[in-house]
Amino acid sequence: MNFYFTRLAAPALACAALLGSALPAQADMRFYSSQAAFNAAISAPVTDSFNDLFWAQGPSSLYREPGGGYSYVVNALKFDGSDYSSFYNAGSDSDVWLSTDQATDVISFDFNYTDKVYGVGGFFFGTDALGAFLPGQSIKLNALDADGIEQVVIIENAQPGTFYGFASTSQIRYFEISAVQPSDGLTWVAANDLVLGQVAAVPEPSSAALLLGGLGLLGWGLRRRTQLGCTPRTPQI
Repeated sequence: MNFYFTRLAAPALACAALLGSALPAQADMRFYSSQAAFNAAISAPVTDSFNDLFWAQGPSSLYREPGGGYSYVVNALKFDGSDYSSFYNAGSDSDVWLSTDQATDVISFDFNYTDKVYGVGGFFFGTDALGAFLPGQSIKLNALDADGIEQVVIIENAQPGTFYGFASTSQIRYFEISAVQPSDGLTWVAANDLVLGQVAAVPEPSSAALLLGGLGLLGWGLRRRTQLGCTPRTPQI
């Protein structure tokens, strides 16, 4: 047996075994109620303002390319997901909000067609039947990533100037918003300035420790070989 190969390979195999035992960690999804904190958690942000939408009652689905290589499909769905509904423009001509035709409808953002979305956020709130901001309303946010991690957040007294978002270490597949209907009337959900971003994955502490441990073993093997003065030997006949 070649002694050089054995002395060098043993630590390398040990390192590989350690790294192999470090199973992939579960995704980490976090909710943000601060745009500054959200922006600090993502990279390459792009904002879709919806200001290019010019119809009143619109289609049931929209394909969007806000820039930066991002793309997505957004659907207006019945509250139980049984069928498509229609979008409706709210806000003003200079600041368009994406809303729904029926108060109970859901706005569903579908990111399955891209591999870039790890963060999604924006301004989400309630409007009245004419598309004007309705104060004191509650909004439901629901995010689901590629690892099956789901978060549901109810925002009480949602305001047009308050940012909410989710960021995950796994790709976000769906993001849905809907209005929580009050007992004394109707509320339509609205979305403004949707922000998409990427998140740079970092090694879990356990994985990093295993990696350092494996490299340490490799260095020990090389140092040990030097101290022993080992050199490749030619087999004697």
